Amino acid sequence: MSETTKRIIIVGGGTSGSVLAARLSENPSLSVTLLEIGADDDTYNDGILDPTRAPEAWLGLQPVAMTPMMNGEGVIPMIQGRLLGGTSAVNGLATLRGLPEDYDGWAAAGHEGWGWQDVIDTFIAAETDQDFGASDLHGDRGPLTVRRWRREEMGHAQLAFYDGMRALGANPVDDINDRSQLPGLGVFPVTIDAAAKRVSTSRAYLTSSVRARENLTLRTGAEVTSLMIEGGRAVGVQLSTGETLDADEVVITAGALWTPHLLMRSGIGPAAHLAEHGIKVHADLPVGETMSDHIGPGIRYLHAGPRGGTAGPAQSLLIGASNGVDIDYHAFPIAPPPREGDTEFVMAVFLLRSSGKGSVRLGDNPDYGPVVTAPPLPDDANERLAHAFKRIAAWEQSDAAKALGCTQIDPIDLTASDAPQRAREHYTISYGHMTSTCPMGAVLDSDCRVLGIEGLRVADASIMPTIPSGNTYLGCVMVAERVARKMLADAHV
Repeated sequence: MSETTKRIIIVGGGTSGSVLAARLSENPSLSVTLLEIGADDDTYNDGILDPTRAPEAWLGLQPVAMTPMMNGEGVIPMIQGRLLGGTSAVNGLATLRGLPEDYDGWAAAGHEGWGWQDVIDTFIAAETDQDFGASDLHGDRGPLTVRRWRREEMGHAQLAFYDGMRALGANPVDDINDRSQLPGLGVFPVTIDAAAKRVSTSRAYLTSSVRARENLTLRTGAEVTSLMIEGGRAVGVQLSTGETLDADEVVITAGALWTPHLLMRSGIGPAAHLAEHGIKVHADLPVGETMSDHIGPGIRYLHAGPRGGTAGPAQSLLIGASNGVDIDYHAFPIAPPPREGDTEFVMAVFLLRSSGKGSVRLGDNPDYGPVVTAPPLPDDANERLAHAFKRIAAWEQSDAAKALGCTQIDPIDLTASDAPQRAREHYTISYGHMTSTCPMGAVLDSDCRVLGIEGLRVADASIMPTIPSGNTYLGCVMVAERVARKMLADAHV
């Protein structure tokens, strides 16, 4: 590589970071170093690779935040993967995109290049859809192999949910990513290979041929403790070992909780909050002040008989409507591997549109993890949940649910007037879709550059101005792909 090579450091080898490293290193004039705090993906065990054991992956990894329940009793875990591939290595594999109006809302807010017609080509280019192939909505040449679970692969609870909801009149759809078919009852598209094993973004993008590139350096077990800021410019990073690495540009892809944490530790964030910790302020920005997430109640059930099936937790779902397309219903198992006897599952109800804003803050000791407050549900949440609960109560009486032999673990009358509030107080869970902690328009410009600091960008779920109406996994891939394009276009080396 020549002396004019531009040095780029990517902090975080998760869902977005793996994509970004692969794309940027396609330009041999860029020297790309990817730093990941966790282990490489050659350490993936069956608990990660086998979709039926995804709940083990959730339970086996340390939650990065525990935010209090509404009633002050217990906590809501918010898990992000700390290994190469990040959350794409431990999530439910669901590759939903959100709705076109989500992205058109971004563009309408002034974020040029982020409208639906701008991003749809990126979603298409990222996938090889084994069911639909090349079309106006899907691709057949991308790194991520995508297909939908077959009926014979699905678990008993998921089949009972699907069949019961269909009997109640839900509209079956072929493609849950096609806005024109919604609201409707469908099957999650998931990223799996021919052997039905998980395909994380590191497995899809950081292939052996990509790793062999001379201009790509991948370091695992590398914890970045702070950014090096000089004269209003990011010039490198410091590791927990004390080692420093110089860079011409730094991109943070540590996830919606750890990215703002690192920025604030480095003096980029709300000035008053940083002053409380004695941190020198390099840029007074509302970092961590607008966290979003898909949260909602999870009603726990038991059903008689083995769990069965070969699919993972993301199987059948209903995208419903109480006020527009706004509710995601699905049942997912939380027991470890298939076993005989009663099996537990959760009927989750997530509100896809949420105006609530949570926060990410430094704790008493900034060297420890972030302090997270979950976003409150919107003002009309009880009304929307009441609509959803009536539908689930009807499902409980369906032939499919009765044949399943399911019973609530902590019974709640879903038709009672106080059911939504009680569920919010006692059964709220996070979908793990934390976003918007460093949003464009407040912390970043529309090219995801940190305002007031040169040579520094963010390229993960943190950048989203508002949360999409769907799982955020594929959205993170889209963000990384688009930031990579912007950086490659800007690279004059």
